[in-house]
Amino acid sequence: MTAAGTGGGTDLSIVTVCMNRREHLCSTAKHVAAWPGHQEHLIVDWSSAVPVRREQLPADARIRLLRVEGEPSWNLCRAYNFAVARARGNWILKLDADAWPTQAFDPMAVVRRSPGEGPDPEDPYAFGSGLDGRKGQFLMTRRLFAAVGGFNEHLVGYGFDDKDLQARLAVHTGLPPSALPEAWIGVIPHTDAERAGQGRSGRFHWLEDSRGLAAMRASRLSNRLLAAHCPWSGRAGASVYRERSPGLWQVDPATIPRLPAEVAAEIDHTRRMTFWGCFLAIPEVFLEVLPFSLSPPARQGRWDVRWWHRLWWHSGRRLLQLPVLALMAGREALVRAGGRRARPEVG
Repeated sequence: MTAAGTGGGTDLSIVTVCMNRREHLCSTAKHVAAWPGHQEHLIVDWSSAVPVRREQLPADARIRLLRVEGEPSWNLCRAYNFAVARARGNWILKLDADAWPTQAFDPMAVVRRSPGEGPDPEDPYAFGSGLDGRKGQFLMTRRLFAAVGGFNEHLVGYGFDDKDLQARLAVHTGLPPSALPEAWIGVIPHTDAERAGQGRSGRFHWLEDSRGLAAMRASRLSNRLLAAHCPWSGRAGASVYRERSPGLWQVDPATIPRLPAEVAAEIDHTRRMTFWGCFLAIPEVFLEVLPFSLSPPARQGRWDVRWWHRLWWHSGRRLLQLPVLALMAGREALVRAGGRRARPEVG
């Protein structure tokens, strides 16, 4: 990583993709604009219901705004592959819409690979560390990202996309990633429901938080299986996009990677069983015998929680918690009793 490459802000592109999180984007874009270490901030509006407008963003000449239309749901892997392919810098700093580089962020401090330690000794790479989604952010060269094919476009939803990418990078380079210190990346904390694309928690936030957790677990598990069934590489055929007008793009549907029918069926079943099993606290052996309509699959990435699901969540699911709470209370009582017996006599 040369001084001319990053320290002068001449060869590093920040890429951010946003779908219906304009409030986060407009807030973090101000922090990004205050950071001098990049040549451009490429922002991709991934078919937000209300398009992001350039005047809503900071008056920073380094900002480029593109929009992809026709996408019914969030797809991190295809979205960031699209963004990186259109970035101009040789170095890529991937930051989600809720993240920004703090003034402590120093690209030059990323550990350089010593010559001869791997096939790409001049291409160090680093992933975020810490809490609140920082681990999904990364810094690497465009060349290295392209060499492993970028993100696996078979993966959908939230989770495991970064781990799959890291695993392929480690195999390609022969080295694990460096860590971007937690203090280098600022983030806007948000709920599991928002992170999983299930909307913002409202009045009944316990139920919505539970739905967000269930959606994340279903997505993470299904993506692990997808990565095993459909491994990705630099030879994989990524989706192709056409520019309909300046700054406005749309995917060619025929180029989107498709799953074999039997794999798609297995993944859909696993995702459905995992979500409803977690959200309703009903074991899979019982979910299997329930009518399909009571545990339907997600539609365009969202799980349709109906009134009967809410009724069970507030009644039957709560009742199932009682034995667990009783066990916890009993254990705590035993621990306290044991602690009292262990105390030495005073006198």
